[in-house]
Amino acid sequence: MANTTPTMDTFAPMLGVSPGAIAVPLLSFIALFLSIPTFAWHVKNRSIAGSALVFWIILANLMNIINALIWPTDDIPSWYQGQGLCDIEVKLELAQTLGLVGSIACIMKALARALDTNQAVVHLTPAERQRRNFLDWLLCFGPAVYMMLVHYIVQFNRYYVFAIAGCTPSVDNSWPSIALLYIWPPVLCLLDGYYAIIILHRMRIYRRDFSHILRATSSGLNKSRFFRLFALAMILLVIILPVQFYILYQNTSFPLQPYSWTRVHGPDWDSVILIPTLGAVIFDRWIRIALGFIVFACFGIGGEATKLYKSWLVAVGLGYIFPVLNRPAQSLPTHRVNSNPTRSSSETSRLGSLSTKAKLIFARKFSRSSAASSTVASSPVLGGEQSPIGSQFPVMSATYTYQEKNEQTNWLKRALAFVRRGAPRYLVWGRRESGNGSV
Repeated sequence: MANTTPTMDTFAPMLGVSPGAIAVPLLSFIALFLSIPTFAWHVKNRSIAGSALVFWIILANLMNIINALIWPTDDIPSWYQGQGLCDIEVKLELAQTLGLVGSIACIMKALARALDTNQAVVHLTPAERQRRNFLDWLLCFGPAVYMMLVHYIVQFNRYYVFAIAGCTPSVDNSWPSIALLYIWPPVLCLLDGYYAIIILHRMRIYRRDFSHILRATSSGLNKSRFFRLFALAMILLVIILPVQFYILYQNTSFPLQPYSWTRVHGPDWDSVILIPTLGAVIFDRWIRIALGFIVFACFGIGGEATKLYKSWLVAVGLGYIFPVLNRPAQSLPTHRVNSNPTRSSSETSRLGSLSTKAKLIFARKFSRSSAASSTVASSPVLGGEQSPIGSQFPVMSATYTYQEKNEQTNWLKRALAFVRRGAPRYLVWGRRESGNGSV
């Protein structure tokens, strides 16, 4: 039977439910609910790093909900001692801290690799893909498993139980605690920062060929996904990096004791320490909530997320009630932008009939040339000019022959001749009016 040691008996506990005890589980539930579609989207796209990152955030908010509902007040005599539940949670608490920064490092590494033109691979072999997946799994979950295993070496007592915050790991105040536990989250955060610097450097160098590089490599990313992943990882890094260094400073500011296995795992090791908080909430519980909302802001409101929401609503049968859910999304028509922004609206209206005649002439030729260029652009092997970043990334443009260029020039001459014959004298192209000098 575990020994229970209530503390802080000198002040009157808060027996009523505090605002923090209401806000923490409510906001954590919202953050968890909003993170589920993002997690499902990453799993569907087989993104190990993205799935792991959202998984750790969901797990942290789930523990927020459970703990705040079980220990909402400072009424220690009525508290559940946490046997079984806290034995698991304290290990997961340590695991999610290092698992989160490890997942960010995995995302940063993948983004930096997508812009690496020196070691780019167009198609991965099955062996190479398995090797990459193994390294991703190792970086996302390996450090977390390590934290759970080495915690027992410096686990001073069974665990702490705080009001609202719930189960909290117990760590001995000695130098092995720093070397085994506290130092590794900041180290991985520095690794995240290193990859972030590499990404920013390569984005600056390859800014003109950015989209071409992503299409030519085996990253499976487009420009939108790349920037959303990078924005998510950078925002989380900016939040987590100072927090981890602050925790390291706080844990090393106390005088360290000599480590002794006998002292750490003594006869009182099985004790559970219960701590009231007068309605206060440990600050990292709010950070978990914020991370859930940040994930939703980056991946929960885009077009891909909207398609996922519609598919879920149709799957539960709402497509029969709202037929609009069954309609496929239609892409908006593209419009050609006028290259001469100085032309006035009145002049555009006067030339409307002339442009209509020209469009009729160019319509058939334009459709043929568009189909030909799209076919060449989608071809994996292209001839012609090479991009400045390397010969393995050809420029996505077709090389036209001399005969094709002459054919296009003849069509253009015919169209201009037609417009000249059909236009009024004062609007003939190439002449200027004597009044305002407009074309």
